Amino acid sequence: MVDSLRIGFLGAGLIAEYHSKSIRRADLPFTVARAGVFDPDQARAERFANASGHTVASSVDEVLDSCDAVYVCTWTSEHLPLVEAAAARGLAVFCEKPLATNLDDAHRVTDALITAGVTNQVGLVLRHSPAYLWAAKLISAPEAGRVMSVVFRDDQFIPIQGHYASSWRRDRTKAGAGTLIEHSIHDIDMLHALVGPIGSVNARWSNFHGHDGIEDVVNAVVSFGSDGSTSGTLSSVWHDNLARPSLRRVEVFSERRYVSIEGDWMGPVTWSDADGNVGSLAGDALVEATHGLAPRHTNPDAAFLMAAHEKVRSFPDARVALRAHEVVDAMYRSAADGGRTEPVGVDSYRIRPATTAEIRPLRLDVLRRGMANRSVTFDGDDDPTTIHLAAFDHGDRVMATSTWLERPAPTGHRAIQLRGMATARTLQGTGLGGRLLEAGIAEARRRGFDHVWANARDSALPFYSRHGFSVVGDGFIEPVTELPHHVVERRLD
Repeated sequence: MVDSLRIGFLGAGLIAEYHSKSIRRADLPFTVARAGVFDPDQARAERFANASGHTVASSVDEVLDSCDAVYVCTWTSEHLPLVEAAAARGLAVFCEKPLATNLDDAHRVTDALITAGVTNQVGLVLRHSPAYLWAAKLISAPEAGRVMSVVFRDDQFIPIQGHYASSWRRDRTKAGAGTLIEHSIHDIDMLHALVGPIGSVNARWSNFHGHDGIEDVVNAVVSFGSDGSTSGTLSSVWHDNLARPSLRRVEVFSERRYVSIEGDWMGPVTWSDADGNVGSLAGDALVEATHGLAPRHTNPDAAFLMAAHEKVRSFPDARVALRAHEVVDAMYRSAADGGRTEPVGVDSYRIRPATTAEIRPLRLDVLRRGMANRSVTFDGDDDPTTIHLAAFDHGDRVMATSTWLERPAPTGHRAIQLRGMATARTLQGTGLGGRLLEAGIAEARRRGFDHVWANARDSALPFYSRHGFSVVGDGFIEPVTELPHHVVERRLD
């Protein structure tokens, strides 16, 4: 392992300065070498370089050629091409939040990083906040009981003025939208961290400043999990009160504990329990209490650089950020439709029969990527008894697919064979594949079959085991993929 790490910057504005100063404060067991920095505003790049020790570069490529890890700190619409370019070079990437101006491009950013297999981290820095780390510990403690309700308020002056001076945030082509995606994506991520996955949302928005497509007020109701028994509210406001640069207040009501968070980082965090116990932590005492709770390091930049140096996964990465983008997208769709309830997560995908033309692109992308054999036409695809089931997103795009054929099992049972099981890489591990699998099994039962079987990649055996399948016989190498496989079978009782 090398004893130094070369870092570059794309973008030299306020957030780049924040990260540069944070890196300077980081206590790292290796040397950080300041490489290139590029910004379309050369004067800004020069100021950044003079303050940080970086070298002004004449292009993006020059920066990428000079470093081992790169910070993408541009306006949001530039994230996708820059992350793709960095990932293609095998560089570790720190991408500022949000990942992209829209959910489709956020998927593309995430897919580029997953495909390249590079260390990556997203600027959802509250995952490292002592205040939120301590609150999460209090909320998850058994003595707190179940979370019942959350009240989250986030406000700041609109960041096109004051010390932010981010004039690009009034331009929807660069920012995508306003306070929800540009600021409160932090809050949605923290709702996931504090309570758990969001299952549905209802949202309303307003535009007081009059910038096209840049909402400055969002009020939303969020329901957690699939049953929605726990709910909460989120209010996000961009105002003109420069005395309030960025302030948050969170209240969490559990069955036997109340927790409140003031501020972003140093608290105070206060709590009271059903037995009369009360407490409060702030400042250095809060930092000390949360020592060891932060992912890898209390300094998010140190955490990223350490992971990049070791070439391991960092946190929070693009997969984590993508879950927040899904909620943001659902809130925008809800607000555009008068506050209609929008499902989020696995339950938001519609499972229905699909045509071979609809499913083959995903088969090709997931099952044949990097392989010489690019055929995704399977024997039996067009049999009259074969059914193709797919999970479609709100844009009617196939995000997971499966094919079910009437074929006897190797054990001799009359059975349905599962083939071509594939889930988009950005959604693997979310439970979508499992939901699709169970839908296919329900169809097999409806047809009167009592067994389902598949030739499963060994890497997928834990997935099939979780869904009641057992391994049958010895392993083998599948000739097309040249990967180890086993037959798996499940009895349908």
